[in-house]
Amino acid sequence: MAKEKFIYEFERNRPDQLSFECSLEEDEKMQTTIEDGVPFLYLNRRAMITLAQLLIKLAKGDYSEQFHVHLRKDFNDGLPECLTVLLDPDDAPASR
Repeated sequence: MAKEKFIYEFERNRPDQLSFECSLEEDEKMQTTIEDGVPFLYLNRRAMITLAQLLIKLAKGDYSEQFHVHLRKDFNDGLPECLTVLLDPDDAPASR
């Protein structure tokens, strides 16, 4: 099996701010649904990379308890919100 390496370098944001970049082609596709009471997250590969980078920044940052980010369908500001990602209060820097 071939190994794949993923390196993501980024600048840290302030503890009350999270920024992320989308592809220049704006080709991310992300939507959420509830099916039989179970939440589903549908993403194309480009959207998976964007979400992964956002989650890495959230995991590695100095964000406070209850910090969250609202994401919109296809990461497009003009479309409806489809997902909120919330930092678990037990894992915020103040509780470590």
